[in-house]
Amino acid sequence: MTKLCMCPTPSGLLRSAVWMTILGFTVLLIGCSQSGPRKASGKLDTPGHHVLRGMDAVEKGRWNAALREFELALELNAEHGPALAGKALVQAQQSNEDGRTSEKQAELKEQARDNLEAALSAAESPRDRLAVQVTAIRVETTLKDNEEWLEESQNHAALAAEILEDHRDLQALRSEPLFFLGIAYRESLEFNPAANQFRRVLDLNLTRVREADKALEQLHRVTRARPGTRHGRTVALAQQITRADLAALLIEEFQLADLYARGVKSDASGYTSPTKNFAAGTKEEILASDIANHPLKADIEDVLQLGVRGLEANPQKLFFPNRPVTRAEYALMLEDILIKVMQDQALATQFIGEKSPWSDVRADAYYYNAARTLTSRNILSVRNRIRGEFGPEDAISGADALLSLRMLKDELKGYVRTNG
Repeated sequence: MTKLCMCPTPSGLLRSAVWMTILGFTVLLIGCSQSGPRKASGKLDTPGHHVLRGMDAVEKGRWNAALREFELALELNAEHGPALAGKALVQAQQSNEDGRTSEKQAELKEQARDNLEAALSAAESPRDRLAVQVTAIRVETTLKDNEEWLEESQNHAALAAEILEDHRDLQALRSEPLFFLGIAYRESLEFNPAANQFRRVLDLNLTRVREADKALEQLHRVTRARPGTRHGRTVALAQQITRADLAALLIEEFQLADLYARGVKSDASGYTSPTKNFAAGTKEEILASDIANHPLKADIEDVLQLGVRGLEANPQKLFFPNRPVTRAEYALMLEDILIKVMQDQALATQFIGEKSPWSDVRADAYYYNAARTLTSRNILSVRNRIRGEFGPEDAISGADALLSLRMLKDELKGYVRTNG
């Protein structure tokens, strides 16, 4: 019986190759046809709606959620100006986040720049062009990656003003560029121009009223504190300050070493100026093992040699430079300075045994006497006088820290020798 050969003939192989090639091209064409804009899945699945949701997430500090909304908008329209600008703002913010490598920071900054440039070119309608110009102010203020960033912010604000002038239907948005230009001035430490922008927002009484009022109140506190150094002006804007920040304020702004050096000496009391330890200290000595690469290392070492209670290193020589300072800890530190300069140890127990006037502070708390001492002298404010709250666990803000240091310096004027 003859066996049939099932091996493919040369012509069969050729036909198979042709069909495989055709199939490959078909799959490729289908893939290409699906790489265009995403098809909307509902009436609210629009670029404008996603940008609105994205900006809402930005206001709440939900940066990952904001990025997702901007990307959904760009899937529908890859050249949607406000979405590109929103994505640039998120990338600018991400470039400043802790833990980023220098390479990743540079990459994110470049991406933010590229997206902002694309947004400025792509925006077409007056409303979109206005939105992009306002967001551009925010991107520049967040990046601060060149010396012209404030000038660029001013230029974007001016262009936004031109759009508003030409389109009366957008007048309800007049406060937007004013407010964010105020933020830009504030971030550049130009407090008077910043305050002027916030006042204009309040006068218009349209949008950003609450934010402008809060920002203006903060600037008033900074102005009262009168920071004299650039570090002081920078820290004044912080919602919370770290132990390293406070060390720098005490050395540079408050000039603690000089204050101790000019303190009145009393042989009868046996008082020894803290500057004795300060002068005898040596920079070769390891005062704290976790500050070696910290930019404020010199200030921290000076404070450690001066020995401020509550601002020391622990027995393991850890200073914890990046830990926020609470109001309770801050009161303890200022009380220690007050006692050393006034040379009055009785201050340390002045209010012991008295009933606490605050609902959130027990009379046996370790910081109770310090809090009473500082608040009774109007050096440190309470969190809420009406509700009787001191706020011991609240982080001390930069403005509050500077203001209390100025009040403390005024309190101690009569206890230090003049240079003359």
